[in-house]
Amino acid sequence: GETGTLTAKGNVEVFYDGVQLKAGEIRYDQTDDSLSINGPITLRDDETTVIFADFAELSSDLQSGLLRGARLVLDEQLQIAATEISRSSDGRFVQAYQTVASSCTICAENPVPLWQIRSKRVIHDTQERQLYFEQAQLRVLGVPVVYLPQIRLPDPTLERSSGFLAPELSSDDQLGTGIKIPYFHVIDESRDLTLTPYVTSGGTETLEARYRQAFVNGAIEVNGALTFDGLTPDAYRGYVFAEGTFDVAHDYTLTFDVETTSDPDYLVTYGVSDLDRLTSRLALARVDRKHINQAEIIAFQSLRESEDNRFLPTILTSVSTTRRFAPDMIGGVATVDAEVHGHYRRGDDAATGLSRDVARVGLSAQWERSWLWNTGLVTRLHAEGHLDHYQILQDPLNFADETVTRVTPILTFEARIPMAKATTGGVQHLLEPIVQAVFTRDTLSDAPNEDSQTVDFDEGNLFSTSRFAGRDVRETGNRLNIGVNYTRVDPAGWDLGLTLGRVVRDADQNQFNAGTGLDGSSSDWLAAVSLDVQDRLQLAHRALFDDQLSFARSETLLRYTDPRYSVLSGFTWLEADAAAGRLLDTSEWSLDATVALARDWTGQVDWRYDFETNDASTAGVGLSYHSDCVRVDFNVSRRFTATTTLRPATTVGLTFELTGFGAGNEGSRGQRRSCTF
Repeated sequence: GETGTLTAKGNVEVFYDGVQLKAGEIRYDQTDDSLSINGPITLRDDETTVIFADFAELSSDLQSGLLRGARLVLDEQLQIAATEISRSSDGRFVQAYQTVASSCTICAENPVPLWQIRSKRVIHDTQERQLYFEQAQLRVLGVPVVYLPQIRLPDPTLERSSGFLAPELSSDDQLGTGIKIPYFHVIDESRDLTLTPYVTSGGTETLEARYRQAFVNGAIEVNGALTFDGLTPDAYRGYVFAEGTFDVAHDYTLTFDVETTSDPDYLVTYGVSDLDRLTSRLALARVDRKHINQAEIIAFQSLRESEDNRFLPTILTSVSTTRRFAPDMIGGVATVDAEVHGHYRRGDDAATGLSRDVARVGLSAQWERSWLWNTGLVTRLHAEGHLDHYQILQDPLNFADETVTRVTPILTFEARIPMAKATTGGVQHLLEPIVQAVFTRDTLSDAPNEDSQTVDFDEGNLFSTSRFAGRDVRETGNRLNIGVNYTRVDPAGWDLGLTLGRVVRDADQNQFNAGTGLDGSSSDWLAAVSLDVQDRLQLAHRALFDDQLSFARSETLLRYTDPRYSVLSGFTWLEADAAAGRLLDTSEWSLDATVALARDWTGQVDWRYDFETNDASTAGVGLSYHSDCVRVDFNVSRRFTATTTLRPATTVGLTFELTGFGAGNEGSRGQRRSCTF
């Protein structure tokens, strides 16, 4: 080449201090220590930043200089085309002039992207990972819709960046038409705050907030809102939900949950939650292979019209410890546990017992051992004993002595015969008849029943010593739990499970309501079916029925998923049970489904209907467009239920979001829009 110059032609590659350059021709000028480069040029700073250009003049360290006919690609998502691009001497700032930016796929037959931002200049701060647009114009399908003198957006590699998030439009029968404009603020590396003003044409003024903080040993998140809407006599309404988890000393974990609201209707009115009982909890626990230690305090808040918080056990405390070990002398596995428990009602009505307060101390011990016989028979011996002492206040009508002490011994003998068989094609069959004899007392001293109000009878507790959930009530009387399990496993990809069983007692102890299926000297038959076909179709069914095939309960859950469809449907039949607060039969069908309508279009539908009352409780439809560069979600939902202060309402929601800015907003990476919208 010329004196003081060096020229390289062909597929030239240069590597310098982490920067990679590919070009058709590179000429090095020793006089001013610069490079003249002819394209096609590819300049790669790191794994996320690439510049393509036709011509460039750069310093020898490839940091500063000018590129013409250039295109900047960030994280394989956002493209910025420019007449020229310049780089600062330290490589931190990249300036692009007369730019067009978009994260949409550009099609040859339709070169106009779905959206684009045209601007006079774009400055990319590679250190702070921010993009600054000057004299920017947003165009949708080539049509200008918004002009902004200046705008700042995070580049696609930035995990968290302060700024406004996608707005949400909504319309509600009760609240009117409104808009939410969230603002996300990064406080520091471990904290952030999101504030969302929400105003509607109906006069609602709401400020929603979310605060998150990460610690070395845990994290917290707080969500809440403060509202003025004039819908109730209260000047202000709102809610606070908070949660946190911390690892503390000696392998203990501290967790807390806070749930509270100003009034029973707020959460439903503003679409926060459908909960009708709120639970706040503070707990300290350690769990390992042989021990469980836990202390907790729980506060309840009922939002149900039929319940008065003054006469509910709204504050509960407990401390418990459990130890599991293998006794040397007798073998098997033993478990011992102790618990101190108390709950408090705010009311003061001792005459009726509605404000009863209770303290309880409980001690339990369990031991079991199994034997496998040469015939294939498996036997198990299980023994347990429970000592419970109660101190009862403000209930002289039912517990005049104020103390109750009781001992509950239980002895169980179980026999099962697993029978396995393999058939053609590698199909495995397992049939297992089970008989379990439970021996215990016929009567126990009455104690306040606080933790065993509801009873479920299913395949999970068919072979349990008690179907009650807590310690306050235990199942009494000698009985047989009998049943059979069948499992079929097919290598072709589908599995079948069946369970059939019932409980037979010496005598009816009158402990269970008719709706539970456990009343009488013999319980209803329990039948359960589970089916899994190639991880696409899952079916689960459970039913309780008597000898005359009269059903007390029937539940069916169906799930189907494939690349295009997703369906979750359930049907529930429950016989009326006044003791459980169910005055009418329940016959309810629910449906939640999504379907891929086209490449980027998805439809959704959800539905819940009660056949006994011939009323729907909720219904909704939605339509989503999620492409490589935009997200649009539209939904309509209807709530049909009502209370004395809350009427049925229809809500319409719309969100529109440009993807490609910020790592948390990267859209569908790898998904590229087809060249037909």
